[in-house]
Amino acid sequence: MNKPNRSTAAQPSRLEGKIIVVTGGARGVGAVVARLFVRHGARVVVTDVREELGRALVGELAEEVGANVRFCAADVSSSADWRRVIQTAHEFGPVSVLVNNAAILDVAKLEDSTEESYERLFRVNQLGPVLGIKAVMPDMIEARSGSIVNVGSVDAVLAQDIGLTAYGGTKWALRGITKMAALELGRYGVRVNIVNADGGSMEMSEPFMPPGVIMAEAMEAHLHQILEPPRGRPRVDRLRDIANMILFLASDESVGCTAGDYPVDGGYAAGRRFT
Repeated sequence: MNKPNRSTAAQPSRLEGKIIVVTGGARGVGAVVARLFVRHGARVVVTDVREELGRALVGELAEEVGANVRFCAADVSSSADWRRVIQTAHEFGPVSVLVNNAAILDVAKLEDSTEESYERLFRVNQLGPVLGIKAVMPDMIEARSGSIVNVGSVDAVLAQDIGLTAYGGTKWALRGITKMAALELGRYGVRVNIVNADGGSMEMSEPFMPPGVIMAEAMEAHLHQILEPPRGRPRVDRLRDIANMILFLASDESVGCTAGDYPVDGGYAAGRRFT
């Protein structure tokens, strides 16, 4: 017998009946999304190349929600791995939502960038989401319904001179892929949107930060350059807010939304506040 979902008893099940694949789900935004989704009634397949972390997360969630979660070790740049992901998802049924969250980061000036690094960024950040869309399309087209949420970046909205030409280029491309796929799949009732987040996994960014920087403090200060929290309330939980936007786009509450760019960056991409 499945264990009762203690969390959903206190909140509405906004994803009840949906079968969802979350890539890069072992840590960062992906892990927060997976936790949130199962607590809203979804059956979730978590995929990641970090098998140990992914299985630990799924084991923890299974203790909470019972049999509504699976893990599938997968490299999003591999078509063969995507076939295994879909087979795992079909243990629940046809896929109704895909969250293309998996990504890698590299920071290097153009003069120092390498062909190998750029190709690796392209394969994970750009090719991976396309392969994911192709993998879930048959289920969604047959159902005449579905939601694909791509996780982009503020670096696909605002250019910055900090060594992100290669990484940012893949995220700018993902914005274009989102809009083109939305037009192509809209005739089948399938929606495609992108969430342009300001930071995701601190573990992904930390190797590129100067020595001595405390990542949590740096991320918090960065996010609140524009937006201060309401008086008497704690500062924004960055990952929670990104996950909540993805939740909205995955749910039927956003049935009129497609080809959209949704920033979750505390207003950072709008400009600079000098006072």
